[in-house]
Amino acid sequence: MGTYVCVCTDELITTDLKMAKYAFYNISRKYKTYPANINMECKSQLLDEHENVTLIVNRRSAARQSPKRWTTFRCRWQKKLAISLALIFIGLLIIFTYTDLLFRNKIFSVFLSSRFNQITNVAKLQTSYPQSEQPQGLGGDASNSNNPIVKPMQYLLNYSSMHLNKTSSSDYNIFVIYTRENYRLQMKFDLFAHSLFKHTNAQLHLHIITDKESEMSVLDILQRKIRKFRRIVIYTMYDVQICSNIIQDITAKLSPYFSSMPNSYYSDSLFFLSLGLHRIADKSISRAILFDCDIVFRSDVRLLFAEFDRFLPHQLFGLAPELTPVYRHILYRYRVRFPKSNFGNPYHPMQLVKNNKNSKLITNHNNHERHGYPGLNSGVVLMLLNRIRDSKTYLEVLTQYEVHRLVSKYSFKGHLGDQDFFTLLGYEYPNLIYRLDCIWNRQLCTWWKDHGYSNIFDAYFRCEGVIKMYHGNCNTRIPE
Repeated sequence: MGTYVCVCTDELITTDLKMAKYAFYNISRKYKTYPANINMECKSQLLDEHENVTLIVNRRSAARQSPKRWTTFRCRWQKKLAISLALIFIGLLIIFTYTDLLFRNKIFSVFLSSRFNQITNVAKLQTSYPQSEQPQGLGGDASNSNNPIVKPMQYLLNYSSMHLNKTSSSDYNIFVIYTRENYRLQMKFDLFAHSLFKHTNAQLHLHIITDKESEMSVLDILQRKIRKFRRIVIYTMYDVQICSNIIQDITAKLSPYFSSMPNSYYSDSLFFLSLGLHRIADKSISRAILFDCDIVFRSDVRLLFAEFDRFLPHQLFGLAPELTPVYRHILYRYRVRFPKSNFGNPYHPMQLVKNNKNSKLITNHNNHERHGYPGLNSGVVLMLLNRIRDSKTYLEVLTQYEVHRLVSKYSFKGHLGDQDFFTLLGYEYPNLIYRLDCIWNRQLCTWWKDHGYSNIFDAYFRCEGVIKMYHGNCNTRIPE
């Protein structure tokens, strides 16, 4: 395995050099390589040089090839799959953009629920009627023993788990009805929660009467606002159907007189929940305020709760006056029979002065003339629940006989639910109602101004003072 010896003759070397020179010359022309070294001592060196040139040519040929477009997806089915997934993603993005929050919550309920559990610490506290304290019927009778007992779950919602306290409680009990969610209602409740948490840092207890379809939207709105304003809130969810069953007897007596759709029991029940809220709320709650979703706060809600301290011993409810002539319209027949009655007049006495050209309203400064009674608005209702439960007068007014007597006496046929009943109650039994100033319920509806009452509308719409709360009834836009 010795050494290879190259024995070369002159002729062999000359012939091989010519052939190698010719071959590498052609390679150099074709692939533009450098010329090979022709000073070869033997044939083996020539072959080694030939292999090196071949490697150089192959590398440069590979470098000139154009890059492949689908380097990741080499098969046709992989390309189709990638395009299909991209189209599905674009479609979901379009659906997410152009659909409301409720539909998105249904699609992404799993992700939303897991996210909600991660960023909030929820402490469950059972609050229910004891078995011996079932809701009582009218007059203190257990006539509604078949009604289901409300056993809602109470939750503590916080922006940070560092401040949670399982024994947390609140004296500021706020009730809101949020059912049959739609985009407009969602925007109203969003603005309601935003303004509420913006103007107060008190720990509130929100009692939300809702349905299963609207519950996710409520939680989503509360979660965002609480995180934005860094608040701690206790909230309790009530099933609207169970609440409706508890006040079924009240609805049956009042809906024929105070509802525009007497045959729609479910719709009517929503408009009479305030009259039976003392049955729905836990007996440990002594006072509460019921708000419409279209209320916007301009001050701390604790200032409104301070109004309870001004209640007289016999007063049960607190409501602001109605700021439209709706009850002047409803009481037309009664006012024809009793033209001097102040029922249906604006709160501030006004006189209509007629000139040759036009008519105008001026303020009457006679001290002996009493204020008018334009009716009451139920957008904000203050309730002393313990007094309501113990009031024999209120329970008697809710009987079938008394309701029929009041409606017949005033030739009354309303369509605004509990507001109509509160209006009759406040006129017939004024000692039961605390008159809340209009600044706590500044209604903005101007519908009646364009429907026959333009000459006297401003007298009803008048509200003096710094506004504490706006009421965007009739879907009216709230002032900035």
